[in-house]
Amino acid sequence: MRNPIHIALSPNNTWEDTLEALKQLCLPWKWASWQKGDATKVLEKEFRNYFGVEHVYAMNGGREALYLILKSLNLKEGDEVLLQSFTCMVVTNSIVWNGLKPVYVDMDPETYNLDPKKLEEKITPRTRAVMVQHTFGIPAELKKIKEICQKHNLILIEDCAHAMGAMYENQKLGTIGDIAFFSLGRSKVVSCVSGGMIVANSEKYGELIKKNVQQLKPPKRSIIRKNLLHPIVMTLVKKLYNLGPFGKGVLVAMQKLKCLTMEVEAHEKKGIFKKPYPHRMPSALAALALIQFAKLDEFNAHRRALAKIYYAALKNKEDISALDPDKCPGAIFLRYPLQCSDKETRDKLLAKAKKRKIILGDWYVSPIAPPNIDIEKTFYKKGSCPEVEKVSSRIINLPTYHSITKKDALAILALF
Repeated sequence: MRNPIHIALSPNNTWEDTLEALKQLCLPWKWASWQKGDATKVLEKEFRNYFGVEHVYAMNGGREALYLILKSLNLKEGDEVLLQSFTCMVVTNSIVWNGLKPVYVDMDPETYNLDPKKLEEKITPRTRAVMVQHTFGIPAELKKIKEICQKHNLILIEDCAHAMGAMYENQKLGTIGDIAFFSLGRSKVVSCVSGGMIVANSEKYGELIKKNVQQLKPPKRSIIRKNLLHPIVMTLVKKLYNLGPFGKGVLVAMQKLKCLTMEVEAHEKKGIFKKPYPHRMPSALAALALIQFAKLDEFNAHRRALAKIYYAALKNKEDISALDPDKCPGAIFLRYPLQCSDKETRDKLLAKAKKRKIILGDWYVSPIAPPNIDIEKTFYKKGSCPEVEKVSSRIINLPTYHSITKKDALAILALF
């Protein structure tokens, strides 16, 4: 039986990941190296080689990577970090938990990224850094943004959570700003269930981050165990998913029994900080990351090919606005975004897809995702980013992960 078409059901998970997780869990001689084995250093070396930079540090999550970056910059309480809304609360938490203030900049609805024309007007004497998100793996306008940062002496942080392997003017994203972070979470370009990477493009910031990284420990073994169980459970869930309620029932049961970690934990949605935090990436998860990192370019070529198939079929649809991949040649399309004519059209399309057992994406249906958060803790003010609010009311994303075939793509396109 084929796996379901489900954009958020650990889409990158492969049999190789599952077998590695089984080895880590079932072979007693591997348990001692879960936290401090060699795989973490090997992964950092692979990253250094791929990106051509010296300072690379593996963390337990992209959000933890960002938290440590901000902590290492020695900013003062109340200093401002500019970023676009149309992001996730875990990003905002990393700013707030460092005693800093997030200031939101509206997006360019054509690129889904921060609008440089609206950036400079948000800069104040308290602004210290600009964080630019490459949404869906679509490069932001880094040349203009970097010029503004240099003009005002601001630190430029690249949020590459969606963009591992993407390019901007023939240069890899993550190597253009002062510092960058990547996510290796369960729904990202490369996944090890929970992981993140820091790339520092200057000796100054690299040494500051290294000093703090050296003081960190990996997460508890109980957390590592839950994360190793994740690819095994998800393999089973996907095989059962289309058999009535069985697949989803297994997943819900495992989550309620707290056998698995959640992508966004309940305390994070409320903006509550819990110590100890952050953590280094444990070796057991780095071993999973290495399997997928070896396939990064292959994964990204597949994503771009699917994006072109989607665009060719949807570019002339009256109720749909689709992005032309040829106009953003360095993009990798972690997901392929569409804008419907209005919220009602979007909601009908999602419901129609669900009836056909196709689960499409909803990044992001609110200016700060997920929608069931304590929005006050993010400091976002309704009406402050009208383009983001407009796009989030009508966006939908199509899957581009490695196991989506051309036949799957045609089944998705039949919805329109």
